[in-house]
Amino acid sequence: MDQRTAVAERLTAAVRASAVEDDAGARDVEHALAFLGELDLQTLQEIERELGREDSLINHPVLGIGNRGLAAFLGRRFAASISTSQYHFATPVPRIRANLLDTLVFRDILRAHGNTMFNRVTQGVKKALGLPEPESLAEIGFAGHGPANIFLLLDVAASFATVQFRRTSVTLDGVRGPEGMDLYADALDNCHFMTTAFARFLLKSQPSSEMLCKATERGRLDGFGVSPTDIDLERLSSELEKLRSRLPELAAAYASWAPGGDTAHRLPPPEAGQDDDARMVFTVLEPKSRPRTAGEANEQRLIRRNWSVRLREHRNFLVPGSAVLSGAWYLLFIQATSQDLSIRVGLLAAVLGALVAAALLALIDAREAAFFRAATALSKYTVLQGHRDNAFLAALRKVRPDAFGASKYAGLPRNFTVMAQREGVALLGLGVRPNVVAAFHWIHLPAITAPPNSPASSARSSHRVALMVRHDGEKVELSFPLERAKVAWTQRNFLENKPMEAVLSMLQGMRTNWTMPPLGSRYTSDTWDVSERFDLLRSANVAGTTYEREVLDWEFGRRDGLVLDGAEELHRTQRSLKVALAALLFGIFIIVPVLTAAN
Repeated sequence: MDQRTAVAERLTAAVRASAVEDDAGARDVEHALAFLGELDLQTLQEIERELGREDSLINHPVLGIGNRGLAAFLGRRFAASISTSQYHFATPVPRIRANLLDTLVFRDILRAHGNTMFNRVTQGVKKALGLPEPESLAEIGFAGHGPANIFLLLDVAASFATVQFRRTSVTLDGVRGPEGMDLYADALDNCHFMTTAFARFLLKSQPSSEMLCKATERGRLDGFGVSPTDIDLERLSSELEKLRSRLPELAAAYASWAPGGDTAHRLPPPEAGQDDDARMVFTVLEPKSRPRTAGEANEQRLIRRNWSVRLREHRNFLVPGSAVLSGAWYLLFIQATSQDLSIRVGLLAAVLGALVAAALLALIDAREAAFFRAATALSKYTVLQGHRDNAFLAALRKVRPDAFGASKYAGLPRNFTVMAQREGVALLGLGVRPNVVAAFHWIHLPAITAPPNSPASSARSSHRVALMVRHDGEKVELSFPLERAKVAWTQRNFLENKPMEAVLSMLQGMRTNWTMPPLGSRYTSDTWDVSERFDLLRSANVAGTTYEREVLDWEFGRRDGLVLDGAEELHRTQRSLKVALAALLFGIFIIVPVLTAAN
């Protein structure tokens, strides 16, 4: 008899001995025994070790099953993926087995910090390290980073998660029903306790609990994407100190799981942590104060955090700061040119500086308003604004070479609009009445994705949206950096925490919308074949079918320029602001020196 069989037989006897004499107990035994047959020796040994502990989790109420023994622990709590189970039948067995193993290996962290955030913490650490989510953190984490490092990351993450959840869940008091469930889910999602940048910091610095509390108090962890950080520091210190002295002992018990020993300097790969990075790169604007329709009420506005966004965030200081800088420039000018000081000219320089800042902020607001107003007029669905770069132009030239006949940029502005319609996706050109530069029917557009960032990509070119276009038997990736997006029918919390996923969710679902009859139409099953259209989406072979003309007409048919409500007015406003900005700068750098010399 091999070792695994011997351990499995002992556990089988323990399952039968712990069975409760009722229908639920019989189901627990059935599921537990089926689950035991799926487990490897390593997991079986961890179960047996836990069974022999005085403070065993198997009979601990923290897992919600009370004192019902091993049969209930395995059959009801963890065997949910067995096909005969009535619980969560779609969950695969390997994932439940990984969850079980992590629960047993990191049992002391679970007992110290509680069960509410435990599964989220293990998943968060795996994501921060770039490890595959279905696998066990104990197995792949110990092998890749060493037990000591994994225990440190998990303990810190669980400490922050526990205190953060107390901070984010304050809105749950007295709320019940569906609204309470939504608030509870939002409170969990708003806890960002472990990011790739934070994991790198912990692995490099190995900071003490006191150092982490001081860094939190001074706001230094905000730069790592940890939030919220305005939390109870005394409670955080207490959580961090619960297991810190025991971590080396806990890690030593699993030294054999790391063939190369503790790899203290093994850091997460460069491609890890893109979701956290996207959360820090993009920001969600305040919603419309007076939405006119339900669609506008559920519409969110997303923008990339570039220099213009940072200027707007500091707009209260920008105008007086610009006045002070302009006045300081005047003083330096008269000192360098040995001119006499004129208080009137100095005040004029300060006023002009303040007006420059005000005009610049107004221009930024006008540009932003122009896109979102046009997006609302163009479509009730999600509308994107992408940045035109060389990689995108090269791919577009491959699939639409005719678009470059009159312009090396194919008539696309630097920041161009991507509009999804019922039939497909269109790229819009320049002007207040933009033309469609290129259109791609859903049959030729099998997917819209967010490809991983390249390690060599700059901050401006990261977080791209890719249109996968079928062309001449191959798939061409039309990829562009996302700048702005009007995101339809989504919740603000989802967009803030997972911006790229929220942006693409509706676009990816719209592809199947082409297979359905238009709303309000009178098509019947005889005149509209949904299954045939689904087959075309999969095969993309429309040659010789009745749909060939429809697809070609939509992609290459002649279109008039789009008329956008208010576009000309906003264009005139931007032009006037540009002229005013140029005149103000002329006044500062030309008129002020001339007046100074005249005095």
